[in-house]
Amino acid sequence: MVLVVVALSSLIMGLIQAPVAAAQGDGSDTSGATNETSKPWTPSAETQTVRILGIGEFSGALARPVGFQGELRDASGNVRPAGGGPHLATTVAKLRAQAGDALLLATGDSIGGTAPETALLDDRPTIEFFNHIGVDGAGIGRRELNKGAEHVTSLVKPSCQTEQECRVDPPLPPFRGAAFPFVASNVIPSYDSAPTFPFAIHRVGDVQVGVVAVTMPSDTVPETTTRLADPMRALDDTVETLQFLGVEAIVGLVQSTAVHDNLDPGACPEQLTEMDLVKNLNSSVDALIVGASGGPATCRVFDTENDERVVVAPASHGRSVTVVDLAIDPETGHVIRPQTSVFNQTVNLNTEPDAATEELLRQARAAAAPAAREQIGEASEPVPHAMDANGESPLANVIADAQLHAARGRGAQLALSNPDSLRADMPSGPLSYADLHTVQPYGDRLYTVTVTGEVLQKAFDLFADDIGKHGPAVSNNVRFTVDMNQPEWSRVTELTIDGEQVDPNAEYTVVVNEFLSSPEWNGSPFAEHGTRHETGLTDISALSRYVSDEGPLSAPKPGRVTVLR
Repeated sequence: MVLVVVALSSLIMGLIQAPVAAAQGDGSDTSGATNETSKPWTPSAETQTVRILGIGEFSGALARPVGFQGELRDASGNVRPAGGGPHLATTVAKLRAQAGDALLLATGDSIGGTAPETALLDDRPTIEFFNHIGVDGAGIGRRELNKGAEHVTSLVKPSCQTEQECRVDPPLPPFRGAAFPFVASNVIPSYDSAPTFPFAIHRVGDVQVGVVAVTMPSDTVPETTTRLADPMRALDDTVETLQFLGVEAIVGLVQSTAVHDNLDPGACPEQLTEMDLVKNLNSSVDALIVGASGGPATCRVFDTENDERVVVAPASHGRSVTVVDLAIDPETGHVIRPQTSVFNQTVNLNTEPDAATEELLRQARAAAAPAAREQIGEASEPVPHAMDANGESPLANVIADAQLHAARGRGAQLALSNPDSLRADMPSGPLSYADLHTVQPYGDRLYTVTVTGEVLQKAFDLFADDIGKHGPAVSNNVRFTVDMNQPEWSRVTELTIDGEQVDPNAEYTVVVNEFLSSPEWNGSPFAEHGTRHETGLTDISALSRYVSDEGPLSAPKPGRVTVLR
């Protein structure tokens, strides 16, 4: 397989877009080129199958995350462990071997996460892992954008020259940068933008496959130096360019903020199919791989030309690999969509883990160990994570206080946390990044959600039904009373913030983690209502800041929740 990245793509696109724009100006419709598969097809030769493998929102998960980010539903409906770099590498190798060859694409949000072996080494081990498993191209997500263009540049082309200079993470080998391109069709080129290509062209056997990729712009996330154009227009222009270059088989990547609670690899959640980009995507894109926060999805939808198109989503954190087998007519280069097959392969733990990835993980942990052990604060006593009879956890209260402390400057007025997410007590004495990651190993992003007092009351009513099991924990400026004698969904009889009763008609901004703001918690009102903004913080970054700013920490006194039985 030969990879061709078109280095002069910006010039070529400029030459092509001018007549396209002129045509649009005179009223002609060029938004969707006619896809040949909508016409009767007469085979000119036997089709060639090209396998496309997709992973999404990997988030630096070299080691399998604990909790829901490391689980998927199996064929029997049981939730079982899934993911982890060593087993992902084995799964990719087997899927690639079955087809003789394959393209491996990542949708975006590939870096980030809070595990010490990647977070403290500036994501270099993630890139090394992608090089090892043979990633052919990666999109750009919010994690890449938030880390900045300079950071992405350092991953693509390190500034070191000699082997000794590039050996920055011993015992890991010298870091030479990504062996694959970052593809982003709607990144506006500039001196301070991330180093990306608008498209890539791959030759597999006798056919060419074009790859386009977009990141969905959002006014609810922090601004970055990398600016994004309208994704639909950018995709239309890029598809025109690829077709000008004789490429007809086109695969799209999109990194989205869509959230769904699906854990079934064969299911198709409507949160995916109802996305505007999915419904209105250029009809010449033959298959779409969507990176989203949540589980896997396998869909077939009709495009704007009424042709069936495959839309798939790999589960985040390396829990599944999407498999799209494109049937391509080698004479015309067109995809024969009725013959396209698709499935989502769970990364099961019953396979032999890849030894090279296990060694990479071991070396990365060793390289990160000195930084992971550096003191960032201290605790004057142990802070237990266990809940008392009222469902109050001292450590969960600390977590809520930390998240409000970090997000007040972003408009947050209160914080909610889920006590059952904590894995260990906070020890007394000096505290390091490793200690905090042991307590809270998820790496969830934090969001502010602005809702009415009525919706906030509904959220508390929902969460309060789990008192004593799952939470919630609240920041120190919140008090609420739960009457267990009342019917479900109406048990919170009193709710105050800063000593004031919550007004049903007023607006309140709450900071919550990714889990509480998603449908994964029994249809959280914070996922269904209000305005959600990404803070640019993670759970562990907020806790690290709090430990540093407010230490030495101690266990908060109980009393934030009163339970009547």
